[in-house]
Amino acid sequence: MSRFIEFANQYEWWIYSGLGLAACLSLWLFWSAYQRMEVTPFGLEKSNARRWQFLALTILVFLLGVLAATFAVNRYFPDDFNPAASALTPNLRVTATPTPTLVLSANVEVDSSGCPNVSEIINPTNGERLSGPYEIRGTANIPRLAFYKVEISGLTTNGAWVTLSVGREAKVDGSLGAFNTNNYPAGEYAFRLVVTDNEGHSLPPCVIAVTLAQTGLNVPTATSVP
Repeated sequence: MSRFIEFANQYEWWIYSGLGLAACLSLWLFWSAYQRMEVTPFGLEKSNARRWQFLALTILVFLLGVLAATFAVNRYFPDDFNPAASALTPNLRVTATPTPTLVLSANVEVDSSGCPNVSEIINPTNGERLSGPYEIRGTANIPRLAFYKVEISGLTTNGAWVTLSVGREAKVDGSLGAFNTNNYPAGEYAFRLVVTDNEGHSLPPCVIAVTLAQTGLNVPTATSVP
């Protein structure tokens, strides 16, 4: 299963192209058999034509099944088996070590040098105080984008980075994910945006400091990834 997921993620568009070509050949085979069956006066040839039609329809059904499976794997399954997107995980888990320039204390120090226009958190702004539900907005727009992820680090993560949201579509001043301060104790945290291309190369992360104003419920805890 893992090999199929990795193959489907890596060669998605090649698979679609091959399926399209095979479907065209199957349709041609079906149409040719139909024409032979219509014009021939011999029962044996009609029977053979019907068998070719059945074979063509069987191939088409199989191709549709492969198409549906490939689409489902690439849209709804985690990419844990894709080397270029191994960090694209929808659950909360540690994905990286803490950034040395980030100090979560009374005065949070953040290195924002990794926030170019193509990889940037726009809202919230650095040092902003947040309360309740919040939409994280920003830009993740690089050539050959594979995925982006928004992470949080603070009181409940033991200094590690925990994934909040992930996405595959490029964003320009768009929604990068939703966040609710009720899920975290009040205090100082940091958000980090990591943008990765389809070769597995990531830009320097964009990091901002925020203050969460509410004490919440269902506090998530960070777990180590082997």
